[in-house]
Amino acid sequence: MSAVVMVYLISFLIWYVTAYHVRPLIKANGGATPEFHIWKFAVPVLWLYIKYAFFAFGYHYASENIKYQKQLRIIVEEKHQAQYAFLRAQINPHFLNNTLNFFYAKSLPLSSELSNGIMTLSEIMHYSLKQDHESQTEIIEEEVDHIRNVIKINQLRFNHELQILLEVKGSTTNVRVVPLVLITIVENMLKHGDCTDPANPARITLDVVKEQNCITFKTYNIKKKGPKEQSSGIGINNIGNRLAHHYGTNFSLKITDTATDYAVELTHPILTSGKN
Repeated sequence: MSAVVMVYLISFLIWYVTAYHVRPLIKANGGATPEFHIWKFAVPVLWLYIKYAFFAFGYHYASENIKYQKQLRIIVEEKHQAQYAFLRAQINPHFLNNTLNFFYAKSLPLSSELSNGIMTLSEIMHYSLKQDHESQTEIIEEEVDHIRNVIKINQLRFNHELQILLEVKGSTTNVRVVPLVLITIVENMLKHGDCTDPANPARITLDVVKEQNCITFKTYNIKKKGPKEQSSGIGINNIGNRLAHHYGTNFSLKITDTATDYAVELTHPILTSGKN
């Protein structure tokens, strides 16, 4: 309200200076300048101010309403696209998981290594399919088992030549974590790291310290030499967004990236309930 009054006073002053000081100088009044009476001058100025302000506010709110409607249409469209993508993501993985189970049954008489690999991949798919709610948390042993399965399937891919040390410290009983966060860090390590050097093995360490209500997850690996795989960085960004959703600012994600090696250290509080 005070801003409206201030604008009116400024308008009043501008009209006064124009009518009684500027126009007489250029003889634009067509004769003698009329005597100044504040009320006779203030009322017409107020009427002009109200008229112009009405059109100005109308234009402003019309513009804002148009912007709001555009944003609303974009949100609705994105919601429909997300729902469609979710349905496709539900159909295809379920089909793939059922197909893998069929292949597992058929491969049992042929090769134990092949059948074990198919079963491991099926378990990886099954775990990923469970994580369909943003607010869901998972028992930490399930996440660690998922990490072991991902390492196992990659060992099969690389003929058991991967040098990866996985260490779990502390009691994991009744401890829950945001699912698919730790495994995303591990997958990033497997994708971009050289994990075949016995002198420089990749290291994965999970440390649960209940006394300090703290979980620390670390990975370290040397980098691959030669051509690098393309990466959008969506995985690491998604980690930050998911952690912020559950922990707010009460977490730490440190990335050390040098010319030769790469390390990630994630620290966040312990969750003990199934939902946040």
